[in-house]
Amino acid sequence: MKKNLVIDDDIVENKTLYKKVNDIQKERENEKEKDLIGRRKSIIVSFFLILIILGCINFFSSISRFDNKIMLAKIIKQSMILLVSLLIFGVTVKFGSTIHKVITKAGFRFFVLASSSAIFLIIAFGPDSLFPTINGGKGWVHMGPVSLQIPELFKVPFIMLLANILARGKDDNKKMPYKKNFSSILFYTLIFFMLITFALHDMGTAIHYIMIACFMIFLSDIPNKVIFPAFFGLLISIPGLLYLALHFSSGYKQHRIRAFIDGILHGNYTREDAYQIYQSLIAFGTGGVLGKGLGNGVQKYNYIPEVETDFAIANFAEETGFVGMIIILFSFFSLFFLIMGVANNSKSYFSKYLVGGIAGYLITQVIINIGVAIGLIPVFGIPLPFISSGGSSLLAISIAMGLVIHVNNTQTLK
Repeated sequence: MKKNLVIDDDIVENKTLYKKVNDIQKERENEKEKDLIGRRKSIIVSFFLILIILGCINFFSSISRFDNKIMLAKIIKQSMILLVSLLIFGVTVKFGSTIHKVITKAGFRFFVLASSSAIFLIIAFGPDSLFPTINGGKGWVHMGPVSLQIPELFKVPFIMLLANILARGKDDNKKMPYKKNFSSILFYTLIFFMLITFALHDMGTAIHYIMIACFMIFLSDIPNKVIFPAFFGLLISIPGLLYLALHFSSGYKQHRIRAFIDGILHGNYTREDAYQIYQSLIAFGTGGVLGKGLGNGVQKYNYIPEVETDFAIANFAEETGFVGMIIILFSFFSLFFLIMGVANNSKSYFSKYLVGGIAGYLITQVIINIGVAIGLIPVFGIPLPFISSGGSSLLAISIAMGLVIHVNNTQTLK
């Protein structure tokens, strides 16, 4: 009897010891996880700030052609935009949990579709004094000194909407037919594309919405046997879409498309037919290896229109050269892969699709803008994140980055 009691005591003692060792191991693993989360957060924020700083440097250089009074006004305006964007970034990180609860609800999809449709149509048919037409597009809201490009701001809710669709049922272990998700994605994307293209006359932004949707579809569990035929159908429809764009676009947009086709097929980027691309290519070519030096570029002196916004990268390339372009591309792609790392390690499907969509939003916009600047894509008027001046793009990307940091802090590491 005593022997049995001794054995039982040994078993209890061994179990207690095992529990203590196991608890210590779990505590160490938790510390490592917290360490990794903290390091990832620091690196992401560092690249976020590096790109903002590079954008500020390029902005100051591009406006150096103006007199002091105009420069001061532009600096004050851009500084206010930057402060508001950083504030919104912080608020998004702080209240990320509340935002997460709202955007995971089923009713959120209808709300985004209804509100965006109503706002886009109001802008399309509203008075020009409040909703001006800029470069042929109607997506702007003008209130005193503030102008916002609404389709640019709605890219983040669009990503939230698609993430909501792709993740439905998965986090609750409910089986959802992938065909239903795929058809829903196509439906919502088509609605946004039609509204932005035909109501707001902004095909460039509409194409970016399609690229974001395609990126998120490839991230999802929708089988390749469904994705590839649809993707192939989209590719073979491009000539038809170009024809429709030529047929229904205004005169100057037709001119842009024809100039792009002529440039791609014949390398004919002339000053008469493709002025912006022609001057942009000169800026890239004359930048050389090290560039002309900050502030020493010449293309900003009324040679390249929109040098502070859509063609900001041309000024940067001219003044910093090949080395500067390597630095900025390294920063963009590093940020992209870091964000994808957050997506891949997310605990929930919704967080995975949300953060993955933000990564796609960032990198596709970079590809479009630089592709336009070097003549590989028609001139669409898409800003370069962080580098192009203006508030709408920086506000949108700041909200997106705030969501990335929130997910990294709370839902990464399985």
